[in-house]
Amino acid sequence: MADRRLLLAAASFAAASLAIGPAVAQRDSRAATFFPFWREFRAAVLAGDMAAVTRMSRLPLESRGELDDEPVLRLNAAALPAAFRRLLRTVEDVERNRTVLEVIRDTPEPVLDSRNYAPDQVRISSLDFLRGRGGWRLVTIYRGPEE
Repeated sequence: MADRRLLLAAASFAAASLAIGPAVAQRDSRAATFFPFWREFRAAVLAGDMAAVTRMSRLPLESRGELDDEPVLRLNAAALPAAFRRLLRTVEDVERNRTVLEVIRDTPEPVLDSRNYAPDQVRISSLDFLRGRGGWRLVTIYRGPEE
């Protein structure tokens, strides 16, 4: 009888783990520190406040192409706003014809899971963020084919 209860408890735990698996990163305290940063970053992007986006970036910011053999550009504070505005107009979700800006707009609170989250690193759309001593910062953008 005790073995049966132990087996049932183990099965229940396994089923619960499968059901919440992708949500685990969502509750991770390290991931939770990203959400306030994301809300502020998203608000700056939606307001068109490139000075705030620049302040929330680690400079020089890397701008990578679609292919690994494309050159990595290093953007300083003067170059970042124009490159970021171009990125926002890039169609990222081809199936739905949505731009990077629309993806950001439609992501008030991102779902963090193993596909876009590792401790101290998050990817949303064409944006990579890292957490360092100074908190979260945008560190890389992935530019579209037109650049």
